[in-house]
Amino acid sequence: MRIGLFGGTLDPVHLGHLRAAEEVREGLNLDEIWFMPAFQPPHKVAKPLTPFSHRFRMVQLATENVRHFRATDLEAQRPGPSYSVETLRALNAARGKEASFFFIVGSDAFLEIHTWKEYSQLPRLSRLVIITRPPWSLKDIREAIRASFPDFQETEKGGLFTSGDGGSIRLLRTTLMEISSTDIRKRARTGLSTRFLVPEKVRRYMITNKLYMPAANQAKSQTCVQESSLEAAKIISEEIRNNKGEEICVLDMRGISPVADFFIIAQGRSTRHVQGMASRMKKDLSRKKIKCRGMEGEDEGKWILLDFDDIIVHLFYEPVRSFYDLEGLWSEAPRIFPGDEEQPLEGING
Repeated sequence: MRIGLFGGTLDPVHLGHLRAAEEVREGLNLDEIWFMPAFQPPHKVAKPLTPFSHRFRMVQLATENVRHFRATDLEAQRPGPSYSVETLRALNAARGKEASFFFIVGSDAFLEIHTWKEYSQLPRLSRLVIITRPPWSLKDIREAIRASFPDFQETEKGGLFTSGDGGSIRLLRTTLMEISSTDIRKRARTGLSTRFLVPEKVRRYMITNKLYMPAANQAKSQTCVQESSLEAAKIISEEIRNNKGEEICVLDMRGISPVADFFIIAQGRSTRHVQGMASRMKKDLSRKKIKCRGMEGEDEGKWILLDFDDIIVHLFYEPVRSFYDLEGLWSEAPRIFPGDEEQPLEGING
């Protein structure tokens, strides 16, 4: 058996994952692809993660009708962080005589492979397959291979690297699909459609189980929630202004969306400005007893979402804001632009 191993957080699994896996299976003539959601990703300990039971169930739903795809909870069977090298050792010990394993990683993950536990052993415990796609060029990946695996030599133009002890690294170009789990989570939290980004069964599961929606504070009465969220919206808007955020728009979503009472949308002059604004806001608002329950997108800074329970803040780099056009999507929502004397912020409550 030639078995491909497709890991990662898969939070959630999406059509880009499935298509890439299918192209790897065809390109390398594999018998099966096993999807292995990480139980406790070592590199994401500090970041909020959907419980494993939900992530695994979504993988099951996404793969259940594909004969050569399989969902496995192997990494949940071991305590502690989900180290890839330990997973491969366990698989080789259990099935090494009857299977050859192909460990699949994306080019973005591979560029950080030097931070992984015992990373030099990965292409010796399996055949390491690097999915290459923009923005990373083959030249970038080749240079990273030579830096992290200096004893590997490219043996053919097709992108096969081997070592004297039998190790193998293969580059494989796959179709670029502009789909990411981060974007899907943001869409779900803002009421944007996730249809055709994830399998339909996965989309329905997300809705049924209210995944990627901010947790409501059930202890407060509805009146108290609305009054406190209105006051918080004022404070957060002021904080954005203090950080030189531009084109601030507050949408009153009460009675319109179950996601939050208010959406606050603003933009920065650059991705660095957006990142700095989000970081300072999270820290400064915490001192004012307004706690951020989660933040996504801070690594790139193109669209950062901050979850303040009843208030969702969207900080955009301007071109990205125009692309998503949340104001246009929620055109029926009453809106306020802080600083507009004709529409004071207090007017939201009416």
